Amino acid sequence: MKNDIKLCMGCMNELDADGVCHYCTYTDDIPHLQSYLAPHTILNDRYIVGKMLSYNGEGASYICYDQVTKTKAVMREYMPDTLCEREMKSKNIIINTDCLAKYKTYMSEFQDMNRTLTRMRNLGSICTAKDMFSENNTCYVVLEYIEGVSLKKFLQANRGYLQWSQVKKLFVPLFTTLSIIHNAGIIHRGISPENIIVTTEGKLKLTGFSISSIRTAGTALSPEFYSGYTAPEQYSSLEWQGTWTDVYSIAAVIYRILTGYVPPDANNRLHNDTMIPASRINPHIPRHVSNVLMRAMSVRGPDRIQSVTDLVSELFENVPQPSSHIKGATQTIPVVKPKDPQEDAERKALEKKLAAAEEFKKKTTNALTIIGFLLLGVLLIVGIILLYQVFSPADDSNSDSIVVTNAVDDDDSEVLILESHDVTLPADESVEESPYGTGAIMPNLVGQRYDAVERELGSSFTIRTKTYYSELEQKGIVTSQSIPPGVEYDPSRMNKLTLEVCLGSPTIPVPDFDGLPKKTYLDMLNELNIKYSTVEEESYTVKEGYVIRTNVSPGYLINIAEGEVLIVYVSTGMPEVEESSVLDSEDSSEAEEEWYDWTDDSSQTDDYTTDPGYLEY
Repeated sequence: MKNDIKLCMGCMNELDADGVCHYCTYTDDIPHLQSYLAPHTILNDRYIVGKMLSYNGEGASYICYDQVTKTKAVMREYMPDTLCEREMKSKNIIINTDCLAKYKTYMSEFQDMNRTLTRMRNLGSICTAKDMFSENNTCYVVLEYIEGVSLKKFLQANRGYLQWSQVKKLFVPLFTTLSIIHNAGIIHRGISPENIIVTTEGKLKLTGFSISSIRTAGTALSPEFYSGYTAPEQYSSLEWQGTWTDVYSIAAVIYRILTGYVPPDANNRLHNDTMIPASRINPHIPRHVSNVLMRAMSVRGPDRIQSVTDLVSELFENVPQPSSHIKGATQTIPVVKPKDPQEDAERKALEKKLAAAEEFKKKTTNALTIIGFLLLGVLLIVGIILLYQVFSPADDSNSDSIVVTNAVDDDDSEVLILESHDVTLPADESVEESPYGTGAIMPNLVGQRYDAVERELGSSFTIRTKTYYSELEQKGIVTSQSIPPGVEYDPSRMNKLTLEVCLGSPTIPVPDFDGLPKKTYLDMLNELNIKYSTVEEESYTVKEGYVIRTNVSPGYLINIAEGEVLIVYVSTGMPEVEESSVLDSEDSSEAEEEWYDWTDDSSQTDDYTTDPGYLEY
């Protein structure tokens, strides 16, 4: 299907006559990741694919244009990068031979989930699926395009938080939609401010639906977690997940909106729960709302509010109301007799005497109690001394504070003599202070994404990284930390934290340079950490300033860990021709005649060939 309208691949708005987009800054010179679809790709003979919006371990999302309905849309491509890869010379997906079963299983779950969402087009608070088809050995889903901004950006533009009265109006429709989705058997597992869009009409829409394995640790896919909003059970493949998983996430989102602070990461709360009630951060938050949010964000799933319906019921219905007298009802009012002044004075005097007697009795009882405790203490001390005398070693004067010895006086009677000594602890029992100080518990950062750790702890620590390459470990994951997890540390002393972070595979494919100017291609190499050197070269076919070729062909691997250098040949344009070397036809013919005349002269030829200089040369 042919489209006569020239579209911007960044926003799918129409370009002007000069080919410039006035809605965004996207240009066709901007490079794209080679593993994903290139802009201007046509799918299903209907959809024009634009730039990539996002990607995770399940696949990628692109902005696209529907040539039938003449509208924007979002194209979701199933492409788990740990199970497959794209063929460099085509758009086909090549599945790893040992991952075929997992690839098909996850794709079946991807299709079933989106078929269910397609049947829910009447729900106004979710981004629904409009079309689904198979191509390039994978599956594609077309989603509606929503005009608006993410809730994260919306909060940044509104002081970072909202009032409870505003939250109630915004979230009621979303609660209803989420409850219906749960009844259909779909658990989102990724509810966060990044996956909630505030539309231009001021309504909330939930996006970012993915299969369960992408948001659960320990699967064959690269997990996608949202620090502060992901439920604790998602960090383990052995824990049960259900509607209570989304309850945790939606409660965390409301907590963030009301307080302006992201809740602590659930994985850290398992070891050191530093969760602060919302009402302590913002006193304007109703107390019952704060209590409900704390219950909805309980670390243990069974202790949590189990469904969105129960969450709504406790947030909006179970609010204690002040009792009021019903109009028209009878009410009993006790009759109070007037008091006699004399009787009142006598009553007060009697109460004063009784109070004095009670006070004296209390003091006496307290004194007797204290005396009894003192006598009991003396008896205990004497008993301990006698027991020590019986069972203690003969010579141990350096280890005890009191030594009991026997002596005999003049009348042969034994007398107990108490000798006092200084108390000193043995060297092996002395209390050593932690080298990190005390005051806070260090969370376990191993296995978490470095960018999430930096966002969470960047304000508390000066973070330094030790990077390395590995084909066995995932890129961007923390593998060790200088302060061990679970130990106490003093935040005022320990403000430096060193993390080891994997940079991914040491070898990566060389990106394609076809049609790219020098600056764009070099920026791409810098982003991939590929070292390079440039060589300028004349070219009749490649425009000046554009890349001609590289010493390693695109798609082949280059070792960035060993610092292998990629040579990039850049065109300087066509070679210049000197004017002096260009002869017109007349000069050329005259020169030719002179040359033939010179060669026909036999004397000149003999002199030339017998010249000693010529022979020597």
